[in-house]
Amino acid sequence: MGQGQTTGNDKGSAGAFAVICRRKPVLVVALVAAAASGVATGEPDAMAQSIERVKDQPAHAQGAEQVPEGDKDPLRGSTFLFDQSITTATADVGLQTPQSQVPLYEWWMSLRPRWNFNDHLRVQARLDYYKEFTNAEQTTNRDEDVFGDIWTDLIYSTPLATEGRWKNTKVSLGARALWPTSKISQASGVYTTLGATAGVSQKFILRGADAPVFNSARLGLSFTYLHPFSDSTTPNNPNFQYTRVDTDLRAFTSNQITGQTLSEHTVYGILDAGLDITPKLSATLDFILINQWHYAPTDACVQIATGPACPARINDQQYTQLGWFVLSADYEIMPELSVGLGYYNLANTIAPDGTARTLFSGGDHSLLWSPDARFFLDVTANLDHIFEDITGKYKSKSGDANAAARTARQQRILNELR
Repeated sequence: MGQGQTTGNDKGSAGAFAVICRRKPVLVVALVAAAASGVATGEPDAMAQSIERVKDQPAHAQGAEQVPEGDKDPLRGSTFLFDQSITTATADVGLQTPQSQVPLYEWWMSLRPRWNFNDHLRVQARLDYYKEFTNAEQTTNRDEDVFGDIWTDLIYSTPLATEGRWKNTKVSLGARALWPTSKISQASGVYTTLGATAGVSQKFILRGADAPVFNSARLGLSFTYLHPFSDSTTPNNPNFQYTRVDTDLRAFTSNQITGQTLSEHTVYGILDAGLDITPKLSATLDFILINQWHYAPTDACVQIATGPACPARINDQQYTQLGWFVLSADYEIMPELSVGLGYYNLANTIAPDGTARTLFSGGDHSLLWSPDARFFLDVTANLDHIFEDITGKYKSKSGDANAAARTARQQRILNELR
C-alpha cells in the first residue's frame, strides 16, 4: 500500500465476484451450518452448559470474574478470525465509478493467542495470513500467499473501581513489538517496530444484561504509537535492483523500493462506539485516524553549468493522514463462535484535488467511500471457550467472540502501512 494513499483499482467485469464464489469454497457457510447443527442436535448438553456458564459470569466490574484465581483459564480471550472481503468497485456498488476491471476478493486469517497472568496483566500475539484470489494491485502475483508481521503485546488493563460510578470505566496500557515477517517489512529493511498503547472505555448500562433488547452501550478512545528500526530511512532491498537515470541522464543501478520515505513516527487514534442490541447481537461504529510523520529526504545538490544548485526546502510536508471508517454487526451464534458483517473504507484525508475529505462530503471528497471501500463477512472462533468445553471448564465471559472480532477489525490494515 502506498504512503498516505489507498490503492486504486481499475473498473470492470460484472461477473468477476460470481465466478470467484463458484470456484472457491464458501467456508463461512460451512462454519455457520456446522454451528447451527451443533445447537440443534445437543439441546440437553447445551442447556446444562448454559446453566454452568451463567454461574461463572462476573457479577460486578468488567473483567472481575467471580471464580478462584487458580480456576481461571489463562488462555481466555484467545481467538481465530476468518474474514472474506470484496471491494465495492468489484461488487459494482461504488459511487461515481463503474465496476472494476481489476477486482479484489481476499481472505484474511488471523490467530490471536493470549496468556493471562491474572485479571489485569496478559501477553498476546497476532499472526496474519492473507490470500488474494484475484489479480489486484495489492500483490505481485495472482493468488499470492501473504504473511503479515507478527505482533506481540504486553497489556495491563483494569477497571477504575469495583463499585460505584467508575466500575464500568476501564483503562489499559501496553507495550507493542512488531517482528518483520511480512514481505513489506523485509523489503523496507525494517528490523523491528516498537511502540506503546493506551486506552479508556466506558460501558453504559441501558436496560441491563437480562433485558431482551438494548442491554448496554459503550464508548472508547485509544491511541497507539509505533516507531520502526530499519537499515535506512527509505525502503530498499539489496536483492532488488533496477536501472535508473540521474539528473545528468547517467544510468545507475538502484535497490530503492519506493520514492516515499519510511514513517518515522506513527500514531493511531481510535474512536470506538457500540450498542448491544440484544445479548447476542451488537453493532459497532469505529473511526480511526492514522497519522504518519515520514523521514525527510536526504538533501542533494544538482550540478549545472554555473556550478552546484542546492534546492531549498520550502514547506516540504512529510506528514500524511488517513481516515478509516468501519461499520459492523456481530452475532454470537454460540459462546464458541460469532459471525460478523460490515463495511469499511480507508482513504487519505486529502482528496485528489487537494481539498480535505469530510464525513459529510460526497463522491471523492467523502471519508465514507472510495473505490477501495470493502464489504466483509467474517467468522470468529473463541479458542479458549473451545478448549474449556473440551476440558470441561468454562470461566470466560460471554460475548468475548464479538469483542475479539471488533478488535481484529480495528487492526485490519495497520501492519500494511509503512
